[in-house]
Amino acid sequence: MGSLEVDLTSFGADKLRAAVLTALEGAGGGGLPSADRLRKGAAATLESSDDEVSTYFVSMLEIGYLIASADGFAEEERHALATLLEQVTGKAVSHDALELHFHDLDDAVEMLGRRERLRRAAEDFTGGMGEKEALGFAAVVALADGKLAAPESDALLELGGHFGLSPEDVSQVIAGVVTRIKAELEN
Repeated sequence: MGSLEVDLTSFGADKLRAAVLTALEGAGGGGLPSADRLRKGAAATLESSDDEVSTYFVSMLEIGYLIASADGFAEEERHALATLLEQVTGKAVSHDALELHFHDLDDAVEMLGRRERLRRAAEDFTGGMGEKEALGFAAVVALADGKLAAPESDALLELGGHFGLSPEDVSQVIAGVVTRIKAELEN
């Protein structure tokens, strides 16, 4: 199965940002993590209070970053992603902390390589716990700039493979995310 490419840039950056945020805030099931779960994960990360909840959030961030940066990660994209995540977590994690975390992830990718980091992050989701949510979240993050490019699509397929999902299953999750964002864009 080939790459699935999507271009939603014709809707404009502001409308797209709002649609992505609304899609995440209205999530919970349907292949996306709930905003509440992301907020709790962000808070747990700061408080070091719940390892499982904190690991879930940090792994979601890493997977989202690894997929979105598969085609390069311009400073504008990094800034936009940090803003989106700050909003969806109810500012539980600051914009500056998120940007710093992305720079740390840059270093980790430089040392170990993107594929190895993706494999390791995928291991945090075992036994069906949050795997489709992680895949859906990564797709949303990749689409936050309005495009799902071939390298991002390929990285999503690779992530799905780490989860034991077929290319068709991965495509269904991506299609569900695209449908949800398009519905928000058309409202």
